[in-house]
Amino acid sequence: MTRRTMVRISALAVLLVVAVTAFFVFYHPPMRLMPPPLLFQGQRDAVTGRIEELGEGSRLSVFYATSRLPVGPRDNRLYTVAPDTRLHLGTADLRIGGEETTLADLVEWTAGYAGGDRPFVHLDAMREAATVGEPEVAAWLDGVRAALAASGRKDLLVYVHGANTTVERAAGQAAMLQHFGGGNLVVVAFVWPTAENFLRYGRDVRNAFAAGPHLAELIAMLARETGAEGIDVMTYSAGGTVGSTGLAVLARDYPDQAGMLGQVYHAAPDADFRGFVEDLAAYSPVAAEVTVAANMGDSALRLAQTVNRASRAGRPDLRELSPEAGAMLLGATEDGMVDLLQVLPDEMPDLPASSHTFWYDDPWVSNDLFLMYLFGLDPAARGLERRVTAAGAPVWTFGADYVERMRALAPGLGLPPPG
Repeated sequence: MTRRTMVRISALAVLLVVAVTAFFVFYHPPMRLMPPPLLFQGQRDAVTGRIEELGEGSRLSVFYATSRLPVGPRDNRLYTVAPDTRLHLGTADLRIGGEETTLADLVEWTAGYAGGDRPFVHLDAMREAATVGEPEVAAWLDGVRAALAASGRKDLLVYVHGANTTVERAAGQAAMLQHFGGGNLVVVAFVWPTAENFLRYGRDVRNAFAAGPHLAELIAMLARETGAEGIDVMTYSAGGTVGSTGLAVLARDYPDQAGMLGQVYHAAPDADFRGFVEDLAAYSPVAAEVTVAANMGDSALRLAQTVNRASRAGRPDLRELSPEAGAMLLGATEDGMVDLLQVLPDEMPDLPASSHTFWYDDPWVSNDLFLMYLFGLDPAARGLERRVTAAGAPVWTFGADYVERMRALAPGLGLPPPG
């Protein structure tokens, strides 16, 4: 092989690496519909009987609030990666699968678990109703109130997405929660500004802290103006920084509305562990319950820990805490104010050891999440197993007999046992 040939091969290899890197940096496909939670699997007849609750055909809509800078007409808004000082409110229109999706397709996707590629959740339009401070906010709030009135439960769920996330993926994640919740979950997606580029992760972290007060403002308004009985919150990944910061601001600046906090669930939180625990001390006493779901093998949080030079709340290092903070956290877990859910892939079927996306990829974890939000059950009532770590902290996890526990639990909830 000549030197010129070797140079050409090396150049091609470099170009290939650059192309592959650029693909993963800039390619953001829509969300795929999550696999059905365990109690949905095999329940095609039950799903068919409530298909109207799952959406008109394959279409559904989700309320949203965003602190991204908008462009374009209000009935078809685009939101940039740049932060805005204002909070914009609207409704996201989405569809599951393609235009040709049939009722049979939707039932199969909702109750079947045959593996293979799941359908995409496409974003058709973002329809902005108002910017906070405008009179049109009242009409948007009327829409939320009407959705709550038609819902099977009267708590709102605010969902906060992670870093490196497009508007379409953020809305798609919220839509999955609403879809599988049927007529019983009203979801508001909080879409904060991310750079949509994992090479700009540091910028996303800064934006996450800055978005916290906007989240507090949103929750306070929903608690005050919608007639909701409570406000549940779910955060994912770097949304844990937004949520942690925002809930601490809520507890400090809006104490009356903070008292309406229901279930708070942090899935794989990418938040500085020490700051996360400080924030917990502020808002966990007023929330109905706080759950932190963590996989200690989480590869995304391992990388985030290296970048941030501090452990993440979803992969914590207890040695980083002061004795006072450690005692507070231990006391909160023992009192049931804070539940630590340890996801153990080695003890669960088909979950990769390094999973960061377990809340929507794994049917056991998503099943537990829906049992909590739809029925308000504590970990023991949801069929989780209590263990104690070597450090003496109580944690909850999925036992080897989890499927059998769900078969025993389902009839008491008015659900068919899982197939």
